[in-house]
Amino acid sequence: MSKPDGSPRLSRFRGLRGRVMAAFVLGASVVAVVLAGSVYGISTSYMESQRVRTVERAVGVHAELLRLRLDDPRISGEQALDALHLPTGYIAILHRDRRWSAVGVDDGFAPLTPPVIDTADAIPSTATRVRLGDQPYLRVWSEVENGSVLYEFAPLRELEANLHMLRTILLACAVLAVAVAAALGAWAAQRTLSPLRQVAAAASRIASGEHDLRLPRAADEDLATTVEAFNAMVDSLQRRIERERRLVSDLSHELRTPLTTLTTTATVLAGHRDELSERPKAALGLLVEETSHLRGLLDDMLALARAEAGIHRSDLSPLSLAELLTHLLAGRDTSPELLDVRDPGMVRGRRMELERALVNLLANADRHGGGLTGVTVDRDGADVKVVVDDAGPGVAPEDRGRIFDRFVTVSRATAGTGIGLALVAETVAGHDGTLRCTERPGGGARFVLTIPACDDVRHEIANKRAEPLQ
Repeated sequence: MSKPDGSPRLSRFRGLRGRVMAAFVLGASVVAVVLAGSVYGISTSYMESQRVRTVERAVGVHAELLRLRLDDPRISGEQALDALHLPTGYIAILHRDRRWSAVGVDDGFAPLTPPVIDTADAIPSTATRVRLGDQPYLRVWSEVENGSVLYEFAPLRELEANLHMLRTILLACAVLAVAVAAALGAWAAQRTLSPLRQVAAAASRIASGEHDLRLPRAADEDLATTVEAFNAMVDSLQRRIERERRLVSDLSHELRTPLTTLTTTATVLAGHRDELSERPKAALGLLVEETSHLRGLLDDMLALARAEAGIHRSDLSPLSLAELLTHLLAGRDTSPELLDVRDPGMVRGRRMELERALVNLLANADRHGGGLTGVTVDRDGADVKVVVDDAGPGVAPEDRGRIFDRFVTVSRATAGTGIGLALVAETVAGHDGTLRCTERPGGGARFVLTIPACDDVRHEIANKRAEPLQ
């Protein structure tokens, strides 16, 4: 059942399954980020260092070539630079005798002022990233001779394109890893929660009456303890139910006999009422009344105990609630017009228990509701619905839930055991049905009883009736 502020789907992901999936996704995300960052950092450092070393070696070689060519006074700086045959995209600038010579640049290129260098220092400069226009370059310089300096600008577009591709690939791999982790998390949650679902299904079947059902032994040591504890709990529950059944049987035997004797004695004494004086007559009247009330209370308590203990819980048979109500109303000498059968749907139930429950509902309408005004049998989706209306004052909204508890009597004007409606509720629950109390339009109380229909039974009966005799 979902929370008020969330849908059932969202509440499902807030549970154990969601936490398992979140753990997998979080772990995969952390690992993916660490690995992607490490791979990108190492790859970037390696590729840039390789690029720097390549450019530095090239500028050193080019400086030596220029030194040899510039020994010839007939060769100008531009001619010496052209003879280097630089790769595409490279820029070479020679600063010699306060003059600038450049190759690989546009006509509008204005080189930066070269840094002040110590002509006695022949060590090449550290490579530096610069931007010429909107393009990235790696600038390296080296002294040629007599204060002449060679500047080379190596393009970094290819390197940055490779790094961009590497970032994209790593990001895609990280997303894929998280997606795979989510799938693995869902699978792991499914496998992890499967034993819990089996336990829940077994518990539901046991609650519905299959008291002999047990969970099979588990090969997993972690689950074996849970399975053994569950089976031990069910064994204890079954033993308790058996004790309750024996108690019900003992009570039925021990209490019925003396109560029958007491009732019979009171009846015999009532036959000689005229021979008694006034005070013994009054006492006899109270005795007859109380023994009758005690007998009804005992019958209701025994029936309720049997229903709660699940005695004869499995002998279900198809029956029609409409036919059952027709029989009950005919036995009560009630007008048949009170019964309105709109759909005589079939249900699976125990005839004696359902008959007693319906008798209690009808008796409640007569005793506490000012008389029965109508009974309706209809379909309500997958259920067969029985509606019982009375002409009484109705039931207050705050009492409509608790009147199905034991020993609760809302009306003090009429006598009752306070167990009749509790027995009806227990019987309906034992048939997987529902029972509720509402207000009847026009005044009075309305009791709505629903029991799951079994259309397959109705169809089987209809087919059998349609088959020709052999």
